Amino acid sequence: MDTNNTSPLTQATAQEIQLELIRRQQFNNFDGKRVAADLLTHRDWWQAVLMDRSDLIKLRDLDRNIWHVDTLYILATDARNAYRLAELAEDWQADTVEVYEREATNRQLGDSFIEEQRLVEMWWD
Repeated sequence: MDTNNTSPLTQATAQEIQLELIRRQQFNNFDGKRVAADLLTHRDWWQAVLMDRSDLIKLRDLDRNIWHVDTLYILATDARNAYRLAELAEDWQADTVEVYEREATNRQLGDSFIEEQRLVEMWWD
């Protein structure tokens, strides 16, 4: 991700956009700048990351430039790195952290026959 903002949005990858949305978040105990920086520091631990929520409150708030999210999802490269990321969440003050086993990761990702990857879910109130 280009932290100098010299890359136009049209050139950014979907993952870079997701990281920028995470970086912009600041609510309760969630510090998006720190989380994004830590994720980039440990880029080899994960395959993909996004922040979302399960309802459409984001849609309600977009016209006010608010990206209303509360759950961080990380697809870790393997179980070891999933638990490393879960440990980082202690410093990020996540309210809940869950590391999914292989079968649960598969179910969440549409039965993609994930071999090593593990889903890590973190939630902030």
